[in-house]
Amino acid sequence: MKDFFSHGSPFLRHPLLTEERTRQEIDFLVDALPLPPGARVLDVGCGFGRHSVELARRGHHVLGIDPAAAMIEAAEQRASEAGLQAEFQQVAAEDYAPPHPFDAAICLFTTLGQVAPSSSDDNRGLLATVAASLRNGGRFALELPQKQPTLDALKPADRFGSDTSYAQVDRSYDAHTGIVTEQFLIVSPQESRTYNLRYRLFTQQDVERLIASSGLQVLKRYDGYTCAHLTDESPSMLLICAK
Repeated sequence: MKDFFSHGSPFLRHPLLTEERTRQEIDFLVDALPLPPGARVLDVGCGFGRHSVELARRGHHVLGIDPAAAMIEAAEQRASEAGLQAEFQQVAAEDYAPPHPFDAAICLFTTLGQVAPSSSDDNRGLLATVAASLRNGGRFALELPQKQPTLDALKPADRFGSDTSYAQVDRSYDAHTGIVTEQFLIVSPQESRTYNLRYRLFTQQDVERLIASSGLQVLKRYDGYTCAHLTDESPSMLLICAK
């Protein structure tokens, strides 16, 4: 069984992560943070670089960090194909030592709460890295699912595709640890592969305590990438913070 973010991952072909969605998310963040022209931005858990590349397209100086080699390779290829300058580094955010202060940092799309294989420890230590990376007054955008609405909507299984080529997703939740496990079975006529994804869910109170303990202050709370205020029913939390 492979880690979800390894080579060949279905994440690299996620059907919902379109260029239009990425542009809309960055449109919102540029205003919500806000980002000055030519801002120096740290993208924590950059994945295959969709936000980093879009920020670079708009003239910002971006460093994307991610612990997965496959994600960094895909991000570098994405930037190269777009003819854009964005820097990427394979490193776990908890272990990253910033060489200079950043104007802003982003940590999006369920990055916070990822749990390593064969472990119960999540990556909440990345918040300390963010705080250390920001200049005084720097801003931080954190997006993550809200625990109860996510559990209310959690499906035990999904299947997509045809009889011979399909993706089967099986999900479970451990109430003791607060960890969701998603197992992806990818089947084609040539082969089958299995990937595993584990992440911890947080309540708003949980994550705001973590943010405060890292030395950051929450300024605004949004219902995802909308101007609506965060409520108990919001599936996604988008928190704008400051150092």
